[in-house]
Amino acid sequence: MPNKNISVTRRSSGRPRGSKNKPKPPIIVTTESPNAFKSCVFEFTSGVNIAESLLRFATTRQRGLCVLSATGTVADVTLRQADGGTMVFRGQFGIIIMNGLFVPPGSSSSGLTSLNVYLGRGQGRMIGGTVVGPLVAAGPVMVMAATFANAIYVKNPLPNHNNDEDGLFGGFRGGDGGHNISFRKK
Repeated sequence: MPNKNISVTRRSSGRPRGSKNKPKPPIIVTTESPNAFKSCVFEFTSGVNIAESLLRFATTRQRGLCVLSATGTVADVTLRQADGGTMVFRGQFGIIIMNGLFVPPGSSSSGLTSLNVYLGRGQGRMIGGTVVGPLVAAGPVMVMAATFANAIYVKNPLPNHNNDEDGLFGGFRGGDGGHNISFRKK
């Protein structure tokens, strides 16, 4: 048998020595969607009608406004109670909770407006309801809200369709009239 020089070259597995993960560039959004939620902080001084100012803001900009919370003091409030009656409360009250929705007229929801508050007074007394008159700041008031545009209005109850014999699932058509969404039992 002849003597042969055999050299075995071993192939390395994996990445070459000294290579590193290349950093990926960050994803940067260069354009902003006009339909996106945008946060707003409103500051009101004493004597300003908060409800009217928020409605005017939504109407002039043709954007919906979702009130998330507020802090400050208000005076002389007219509220609609759960039983449907209205009551006028005189004096100063601290805002405990405020939330609401202002959708400008001309949108698919026909100018939906609702502002709800829970107010506190000394000795742990609390009142609340839907604002039906002026809501006047008695000192500095800060309101946190989000604006939006092009909301889809969906009217309920949902219509019953043939694919839903027992009424548990239904299809609905969004306010834009173009998208049908239906839920089916499996």
